[in-house]
Amino acid sequence: MDDVELPILGTEPLVVEFANTLYGDEDFLGTTELAVLWFTTAHAQPARDTAAARSLRDSIHSLFTATVTAAAPPATAIVHVNAAAAQAPTSPQLVRQPTGAFVAGPRGTATGDAALLGGLATACIELLTDDRARLLRRCESPGCCLFFVQRHPRRRYCHESCAHRDRQARYYRRRAAS
Repeated sequence: MDDVELPILGTEPLVVEFANTLYGDEDFLGTTELAVLWFTTAHAQPARDTAAARSLRDSIHSLFTATVTAAAPPATAIVHVNAAAAQAPTSPQLVRQPTGAFVAGPRGTATGDAALLGGLATACIELLTDDRARLLRRCESPGCCLFFVQRHPRRRYCHESCAHRDRQARYYRRRAAS
């Protein structure tokens, strides 16, 4: 299982990396072992319920796909993401310090899968309702379908390796045409 190359860019928000676990025909959450490997590699607590994680990932993936293609998002995906986010309620806690000053305490009140999946669902909502939603892109390299957040206006690829493959393909097409 260690020889599996996971689609983790390492530069994107965790929710984008999570959506990228559905890569073409590959499902990197398809088995419990793959799911544990992905969550561990992504430095997240592995989900105990991999079916719930896959289901949430599918909803997030469909919302991201609708966003990058300017299509209408599936209503069921919106309902699912909202329901998952609601499972991990957070609220600021007022904590009084020994000095008498007040500070905001920890926000998380959920634990386990509810916290993990709720956090991912919340991150999806925040990404799609923020200005960054217009910067969510799909890699333009042929054969690649990873999502990324375009932080530079000229960025068209998820990773430098995809840009390199595309440059090579263009070079060989030009050489063949001459």
